[in-house]
Amino acid sequence: MAATTARSAIQPISLSDLRAGFGIGENVIAFRIGTLGVMLGYALLMFVATVIQEGAVPARQPAQPPPTTGQSGPTEVRPPLTIGSLLPLPEIDFWARGSAPDFTDPSQIFLINFWSSKIAPARESLGRLSKLADDYGARGLVIVGVTDEPLTLIQPLLESPRYHELVRFAIGCDPDRSVYQQLMAPAWQNSLPTAFLAQRGKILWIGNPRDVGDVIRLVVAGTWSAEGRSNARAESVATTSRATAFDARIADHRERKNWDGLVVTAVEMAKDSNPILAQEGVLLHISSLQQLGRVEDALSLSDTVVGATTNWRVAAAIASTLVAETFERPDLTRASAAALKAIELSKRTEAIAYCALADVQARAGELALATISLDRAMMLALPEETEMILDRTLQLESRRAAPMPAPMRDSHPATAP
Repeated sequence: MAATTARSAIQPISLSDLRAGFGIGENVIAFRIGTLGVMLGYALLMFVATVIQEGAVPARQPAQPPPTTGQSGPTEVRPPLTIGSLLPLPEIDFWARGSAPDFTDPSQIFLINFWSSKIAPARESLGRLSKLADDYGARGLVIVGVTDEPLTLIQPLLESPRYHELVRFAIGCDPDRSVYQQLMAPAWQNSLPTAFLAQRGKILWIGNPRDVGDVIRLVVAGTWSAEGRSNARAESVATTSRATAFDARIADHRERKNWDGLVVTAVEMAKDSNPILAQEGVLLHISSLQQLGRVEDALSLSDTVVGATTNWRVAAAIASTLVAETFERPDLTRASAAALKAIELSKRTEAIAYCALADVQARAGELALATISLDRAMMLALPEETEMILDRTLQLESRRAAPMPAPMRDSHPATAP
């Protein structure tokens, strides 16, 4: 109905409209008899002619809608800078870390993140972006952080113990807010952190950097398209369905203490196309073999997986699994080797890898070493990881306050590199 009204509103005034408005039929003007009727008809025609010729009454125009964003309708006001727009080339004069990249390089994917040290969520985004730089830097991702704070404030922050290694990408300072005016203002963005993803001179995505991981994965894979996003959503739904089915089977096997069935499910899960489900399947396979008393088989499988993996998460998870309470006498040598490989594969930048080493050290009774590893983990932790690390630290402190048995001496855990 609204669309019909809008279309009728832009039609020019016609003679039929005026006649209908005055209640005059088509044959009344031409044939009405009587002087008064003729005079009225003539006067009406002259008035219409004058209106059309001189434009004394303008044609009706549709009402202009108020500016709207993100609303569907016949008219939508969009910001001057949006997805699909050309990327203004940032002009950053001061660099607290790194240097200016070539924003015109068509082989690179650029993520420009606006942040501030005064805003907690913006500070917390730095670690997450460093992980993206680690994961996708070799495949063309270039991350640049931009703050309007002065170099004299940002450089000491980046040299502090926590941020020295946490931030592994270029940081530029924009004290005159010129880059802000290039990107943030014309995109109608005023919250921090906000990131712009661009490739080949065009903006692909704008939003909070916590949500950019899946977007980068699709862009790097060359599937950042409507079809690619649709396929990704469908795969996510299918993966969730498979995970739910696996969880139900695992719960049933454990309730009935059907360890053989648990092994079968674990093997199937380890072959899943989703890497996270596959990783969980491997860990389940190792622990279920142990439940069956097949400890040597469990250790042999862990050796095979750790030796072949290039994924730090897999190595860290196996290290923690090997020192779980289900292993009455854990092989600390194997567990230490897995934890150290996780740390090296992560380039010594992942908190969870150091937590795995702390698990090994704590199981060995070396609580002082475990505390050092957890301190290191806390320096590298993302916001969502800090609570878990604090819990482990508190558990260690309570264990240190209680009488402890002598440390295991049959094998020795490694120290944090």
